Amino acid sequence: MNITRILIAQAALALFCALSGTASAQPYPTRPVKVLIGFPPGGAPDTVLRQIAARLGPRLGTSVVIENRPGSSGTIAAAFVARAESDGYTLLFGVAANLAVAPALMKVPPYDPVAAFSPIVEVARGPYVWLVRADAPVGSMRDFVAWAKASPGKLNYASPGPGTVHHLAAEMLKQSTGMDMVHVPYRGSPYVALLGREVDAMFDSMPAPLPHLESGKIRALAVTGPRRLAGLPDVPTLAEQGVADVEVNSWWGFVGPAGLPKAVVARLNAEITAVLADPELNTMFARLSIEPHPGTAEAFAAYIAQESARWKQVVLKSGLMLE
Repeated sequence: MNITRILIAQAALALFCALSGTASAQPYPTRPVKVLIGFPPGGAPDTVLRQIAARLGPRLGTSVVIENRPGSSGTIAAAFVARAESDGYTLLFGVAANLAVAPALMKVPPYDPVAAFSPIVEVARGPYVWLVRADAPVGSMRDFVAWAKASPGKLNYASPGPGTVHHLAAEMLKQSTGMDMVHVPYRGSPYVALLGREVDAMFDSMPAPLPHLESGKIRALAVTGPRRLAGLPDVPTLAEQGVADVEVNSWWGFVGPAGLPKAVVARLNAEITAVLADPELNTMFARLSIEPHPGTAEAFAAYIAQESARWKQVVLKSGLMLE
């Protein structure tokens, strides 16, 4: 009798182990994947993410749910994902602001942008454009630098607020060229100030300046990327105009919490990379003047670390600290 019970118990245990093994071996994903983004709906990052999600879901065999959690330069969403379970079902569509810039500005950041996440794949990069008021007495970046140096502390530039990439990119430009300019932050759109000639210049990413450039109400002197933009072929890069160490990009990509299983990272990297080859998606990227930039998870990790270290240096030199 005892032997029978033992055999039954052993059989039950074997069945349990077999079922458990089958469950654990199920391919990822088996339920919806949630992707957080730290910015409101309607902006360029949100638009791109929604287009990717619509194509990624069918490839994964599940739905990809987008959750907007704006605030604090995207750090609220990033901090939530950093604390999430490392199972691949809670991801972040991260950007330069919350994966490199904002943490560099905080005395006690809510997460380490390098250690707190598992990079999956970079999605795209796009440069910023140095814009000036239409009547500025300059025709090139060299002219602008000379103008600023001839009137130290008299020229000013706008940004959407302290600590934004726009602000720090201008600080980087000042550090590189030796210009002395006054920062004027705006809670609303800084274009109001530039169009009204209240400020002399500002940085912004494409395609926001296009309507104003086409109307002639503002002018573009330089782009911060490694090459000229197809949408602005006559605007040279900063490097072409003698400013070789100021390359600033708006960049976006997928990360998960630290410790994400390698198989999950590999699956997501492969599927998102395939999505980024979609011709319709590439047409949208071209319209936004950004370029798809997929690669390995390791390459994205190295880029995040590089950008994080670079922005920390810019912040230290500028003396700016938000918290």
